Amino acid sequence: MQQLILKNDIEKTKMDALLNFLRSWNIDAELKTSPIVAKKKSDFSLSVGMWKDYNIDASDLRSKAWKRIK
Repeated sequence: MQQLILKNDIEKTKMDALLNFLRSWNIDAELKTSPIVAKKKSDFSLSVGMWKDYNIDASDLRSKAWKRIK
């Protein structure tokens, strides 16, 4: 079994044309739709574990990294 996943919403006329094309080549095709699942925003960061034993936060790092001489 092979699957073709179309990630963007496609107009019904275009989808019908695609299915008709596949069937004209004797390819058994059917349309299954799945609901769009929104991704949850996570507060997880890979760098958190590196700094677990240090008393430091992101704003402190940013201020030191972007310090400019005026």
